[in-house]
Amino acid sequence: MREINSQQGFTLLEILISVAIFALVSVATFSMLQQTMKSGERFDEKAAYLVELQRAHRLIQQDFSQIVSRSVRDEFGDELPAVMSEDVTWGTAIELTRAGRPNPLNKPRSNLLRLRYLFDGENLIRRTWKSLDRAPSGEYQDQIVLSDIKKWQVRFLSGTQWLASWPSDDEESAPVLPNAFEILLEVGNGREFRWLFTVFPEIEASL
Repeated sequence: MREINSQQGFTLLEILISVAIFALVSVATFSMLQQTMKSGERFDEKAAYLVELQRAHRLIQQDFSQIVSRSVRDEFGDELPAVMSEDVTWGTAIELTRAGRPNPLNKPRSNLLRLRYLFDGENLIRRTWKSLDRAPSGEYQDQIVLSDIKKWQVRFLSGTQWLASWPSDDEESAPVLPNAFEILLEVGNGREFRWLFTVFPEIEASL
């Protein structure tokens, strides 16, 4: 008598159902993996931008803490104050003279540096001149300090009064240097930062 084989294979319907379930699970797993990777990338971008913000804050603090009351001559020979602001298209530009200019080769030159912070609508730029008095060439170098900026506003503290520009219109009683700077910064994600920088008493400088 012939023995009947009780083992049977999968039917086509069962195979199709299994393939469909596997495909759904694979899609769900891939979607979760993709979201996790995107979240990781966004976190890395935010962390990197936070480092840029901290670096920009530290650089501005170093510049403002070493301001000295040394006026300069522009490309036309006109005198510019030690600290000055200028209303430009995208906000307020700040120009100042600071001490502490690095001189690793011990060249016979001043330890003072003339620089300017300006906003071009997207980037915060730090401009430095090779010499204090710019005539006749006025050669300078630009460095992008921070990118992806929406707003850049500056105020100056004179005594107990905040001013929108510097020097003050009251030239007779106005000090040469402000007591502090306030910077309002809005970055690309809409977050605002308000930075306050105190101007310390003048340090000795080589003119």
